Amino acid sequence: MVDSRSPESLPEGLADYSAWRARDYFETYYSEVVLPDEQAVLAYQLEVMRRAEGRYGRALEYGCGPTLHRAIATSAYAFRIDMADWLADNLVFVREWLQTDREESDWSRFTRYILACEGEPDADRPRIARREAQTRKCVRGLYVSDARWHDPLGPERRAFYDLIVSGFCLDAVSSDRGVWRACMQNVLTMLAPGGTVVMHALHDCTAYKVGERMFPGAGVTVDTMAESLLENGMSRASIDVQIIPCPTNAVYGYSGILTASARKIAAP
Repeated sequence: MVDSRSPESLPEGLADYSAWRARDYFETYYSEVVLPDEQAVLAYQLEVMRRAEGRYGRALEYGCGPTLHRAIATSAYAFRIDMADWLADNLVFVREWLQTDREESDWSRFTRYILACEGEPDADRPRIARREAQTRKCVRGLYVSDARWHDPLGPERRAFYDLIVSGFCLDAVSSDRGVWRACMQNVLTMLAPGGTVVMHALHDCTAYKVGERMFPGAGVTVDTMAESLLENGMSRASIDVQIIPCPTNAVYGYSGILTASARKIAAP
């Protein structure tokens, strides 16, 4: 994603997304282990999806970045997955993984963790390869998109998706919380009545580190996340927002993660 303002108007010390490198992001957060905070948000996403009555028809991962683990988690619960991001560099990273058939991939440790959450703690390499092959089959489209657009994937995608998953994207578009609220509104117009959203954000974070650069954060809190979900047509009773503490990540600019889910009010 990109800040809506020019690089000169960014708060001092923050990088513009023209400086973003997908490989830096992967190396900073995903290259060695499944970090405890990622374990927690993956487990949360899986629990939400498991509660659904049957598989979702259409799913969207919005703001996928150069990552595949959320799509790998979703692939057992949806017939179709689309993935969208603002940065073409991120989608190139995703496409390379989708087009490979290597048994041992950059994301296999995440696949192993996902399978363990689903009750397969001793999943072997063939089982991991099958889940990743399932993911490659489920992913139907990769789209360049900007969450600041009124219709991020075009008017034909309004109320189109039964499940939207968005991790650490919308809160990183800008340091302006008003921009974040607008992005939430735009993206959630794509959720069908009765559909489910799973959202992750950095808690109360105004800047996060990738490589040697700091990028903007909107400082989202429990209250602002819950308010935004309610404002965008989610059932009040369904809204769940939790903080996952991760104090060791303070060096990256945040010490907690928000994970949230909700269901859109069904049409009468």
